[in-house]
Amino acid sequence: MALFAVVSLVAGIWLLLHLRDVARVFRGDRPGEMVRGPGRRRATPAAVWTALLIFNAGWIACIIIWVFVLSGEANMAVNAKG
Repeated sequence: MALFAVVSLVAGIWLLLHLRDVARVFRGDRPGEMVRGPGRRRATPAAVWTALLIFNAGWIACIIIWVFVLSGEANMAVNAKG
């Protein structure tokens, strides 16, 4: 679980450092939608989508592991007595 948490944290930090590129991926053409600020382009849309996928997969995996442990199924999987 710690590995998934660290991976998700690193991907989240990367996304925060590349907010302009995230805004560029989700830009809209209607008034009031997200637009990217001035500055040069640093990350490709594929890199942004990969970071979003890793970030979401990490926290979802942590929740799945947490539920698995809380339900007691983990005790049966390792043959431990609860």
